[in-house]
Amino acid sequence: MVSTAPQEDAEISPYTRSMARCLDGYSKSSTDPPPYAKIHVLINMVQGRMLEFLADEICRIHAIRDSHARARIVTALLGIFSDEFFALFRSKIEKRPELAILIARRIIRSEYENGNGPGEKANSPSDARRPAGRLFPAIFRKYFEYRNLDSLLHMVESDAEIQKIILLTLLKPRLQSSNPELFTKIDHILDEDQEGICPNVFMEYLTEAGVETLLERVQTGAWRAEVQGLKEKIAALRGE
Repeated sequence: MVSTAPQEDAEISPYTRSMARCLDGYSKSSTDPPPYAKIHVLINMVQGRMLEFLADEICRIHAIRDSHARARIVTALLGIFSDEFFALFRSKIEKRPELAILIARRIIRSEYENGNGPGEKANSPSDARRPAGRLFPAIFRKYFEYRNLDSLLHMVESDAEIQKIILLTLLKPRLQSSNPELFTKIDHILDEDQEGICPNVFMEYLTEAGVETLLERVQTGAWRAEVQGLKEKIAALRGE
């Protein structure tokens, strides 16, 4: 049988390439039920690609063009989202297994044919995997029942590990050459924080007051009082 898999391309998501390989040779006109093993692979690849889309959106919002940082965000998302997040999607596939093939084909077609196929180059790792139109938000709404993408992204960006990655990625090019000691200090502060409070405070500095305010408060130690105040508020809410 002649292969129907699209040509490989470095800019295509590995999840999408796996979908294409999984569907290679499976006839669109087939009336036979899709094999369970194939459906299982497609479910996992679709889920992974959806998380990649969230990572791409985070990178776009924060103008992150570092492919290593993007990969770390994807890895963090894989740890954040449990089976519960995907439960409704999996339930729909159990009732209609052909949906997995339908969704996978839509993703493959969008990514290979709408500006992300062989020979196309992107300006950033995020741009390389942004499908034409509104495919992924539509998939989130229809098959995952997450109708407000902005709220979902806001929830994701509130995760301490995601915030650490964003902060260090944005600060690295500014500080690594001019003030490596300060960059190392910030990295150490974030790494030592076990409660996830420092990343949240630092992100507020960065987004609300700018990078200069963040650097000034780290250098002077002013951040410590605010972090301590938040810890006390949290302890009070817990009745500690």
